[in-house]
Amino acid sequence: MPIEVDSQIRVLDRDEFQKLAHRIMGIIFSTHNEFSRLLEETPFKNAIRRRCERAGVLPARREVEITVSHKGFRKSYFMDLLLANAIMVEAKTVECLTPAHEAQAINYLLLSGMKHGLLVNLRTPRVQKRFVSTNLDSEARHRFNVHAQRWRAVNEASVRLRNVFEDLLTDWGAFLSASLYREALVSLLRSSRGALRRVPIFDERCQIGMHDIFLIDDQTAMSITSLTSGAPEMERQLRRLLLHTKLPCLQWINLKHHDVHLTTLQC
Repeated sequence: MPIEVDSQIRVLDRDEFQKLAHRIMGIIFSTHNEFSRLLEETPFKNAIRRRCERAGVLPARREVEITVSHKGFRKSYFMDLLLANAIMVEAKTVECLTPAHEAQAINYLLLSGMKHGLLVNLRTPRVQKRFVSTNLDSEARHRFNVHAQRWRAVNEASVRLRNVFEDLLTDWGAFLSASLYREALVSLLRSSRGALRRVPIFDERCQIGMHDIFLIDDQTAMSITSLTSGAPEMERQLRRLLLHTKLPCLQWINLKHHDVHLTTLQC
């Protein structure tokens, strides 16, 4: 199986989720009140798990593994807490929750097949909480359109990149984290000289430093993003970066919900 969760999963409807989440949040609030908000993340999570177990929210598990695989690639993620096989809790101890924390939680929901989860921050004087949700199941994530009108198969490495990426989409579907697709491509293309490399950056003819760029061969860069807005600005920035290298080409993949755009940028 391309995606496996080391647990049974119960998918709750909104009413069921809200009822159980209200109970769990009560446990989280009382744990936060009892311990210092300065406590490190791991003991906080362990305390929440123990208290959920004592309250009969069972099973109460920590670090539940989600494994994503494709051919020779394998990556594991770990949910902070999985309660009653039905509610994921991602718990942070940070100054403030960010969109990156929410994106991580959504990614775990998509991988596990759940629709709702909790994201909490235990560092603040009052617990910061966010409900995270998605209506996408695996079938919906496999309904995507590839737009390749601006793609050019400029070399053999570009052909392989597109083939491997579309194979990943067929196996996993769309909507997952861009970093996951990127990491898989780094691994799967390594045998064909793909790797993250330090590339010289020039101001006119003067080299001013080095920059990390993923190359699919010695002459072709790759970028993968998941922008739902701002794609024209990203294209301008990628072109500017490319112009200050000696690379003739960059292959750009952008995942925008159900639409996947493949674009070739050339100097």
